[in-house]
Amino acid sequence: MVDFRSMGPALAFPQTVLLPLAALGLLIRECLHTADVDLTAAAGLLVFGLAVWTLAEYLLHRFILHRIEPFRRWHLEHHWHPEVPMRTPLLFSLMLVLGLAGAPLLLWASRGQAVVFSGGLILGHLAQELVHHQLHRAECSRKGWLGERWRYHDFHHHGHEGQAFGTLSSVWDSLFGTRPGARVMPDR
Repeated sequence: MVDFRSMGPALAFPQTVLLPLAALGLLIRECLHTADVDLTAAAGLLVFGLAVWTLAEYLLHRFILHRIEPFRRWHLEHHWHPEVPMRTPLLFSLMLVLGLAGAPLLLWASRGQAVVFSGGLILGHLAQELVHHQLHRAECSRKGWLGERWRYHDFHHHGHEGQAFGTLSSVWDSLFGTRPGARVMPDR
């Protein structure tokens, strides 16, 4: 077992959603005070932020959590004991949330557009936290979209660590050649 004290203060679900929720609240507050984005553009930017999050989640999972120490070691512990709630280092969570919320503000000319896009990234992060937690609960629905995501994630956990990295979406696995074929995915 990994000694999680070695990673400094760490959070487990549901505490892992506190930082992104706080960031989302601040972004909503900022959005309400910024008038340079109309409702249609805001909706598009929010959805775009959610889509970009799925790419960020795929890249983080594939390249950071499966290849870079100490994240790889911690993540392998999660693969070996998926029933144990994952613990995320507070510093890692803080850096991730600050990056998701802050980078668009630094890179985008329109503050309002950057805030809405950041909101989409943070919403994606929150959705991933909630869905991932559900995928490891015994009573997780085996039907519908969540059931499909459960089968996909379960496949990744059981001997196929080089495939099926997406939690919310399989799109990036398809584009980057890590999506399992229909013949190898169990239909539990």
